[in-house]
Amino acid sequence: MPERPHCAVLGERPRAEDMLGNPIQAIRREHDRQALACDRLAALATEAEPAPVAAEIDALLVFLREDLAWHTADEEIDLFPSLRARCTPADGIEGILDQLSREHALDKDIADFLVDDLTASAARAGWAPPRRFGINAHAFAETQRRHLDWENNLVLPLAQSRLTADDLRELGRNMARRRGVQLPD
Repeated sequence: MPERPHCAVLGERPRAEDMLGNPIQAIRREHDRQALACDRLAALATEAEPAPVAAEIDALLVFLREDLAWHTADEEIDLFPSLRARCTPADGIEGILDQLSREHALDKDIADFLVDDLTASAARAGWAPPRRFGINAHAFAETQRRHLDWENNLVLPLAQSRLTADDLRELGRNMARRRGVQLPD
């Protein structure tokens, strides 16, 4: 995986061996990083100016531009379709997956606003515009925390119990490929 700036408060990205060996655990690790990003975004909304937290802003920009998109693709392209194929109506997952997919679209829209604001703030001495950034940071954090709660407490345990070894292998390989990991044939 290409080297990217990171911030200690966001933790390390899952490694290729994590994705290939236990993709559900790699997704959980990404969820932990998402929760930390939410905490940091909410905290940044209370900062007087962006200059002292420039490295953190850079890490959050990478997270919002790359990591969040990869993670959403992991779920929308691989995890959710696999769950739909393996779960039964008694599992009651269909409506939840539909709701999470709708939320992914909203998450991207808010993340785009945050990227615009963080990019502008990194180029100037002040938040651009501070009120909008604060509202979007808190909205993003709130929706992400609820979203993560559903995924961590319902979706991932169900995935662990319903997906086959082949499903998990395919999920892990696709996760790694998305992140530029060269895999043996």
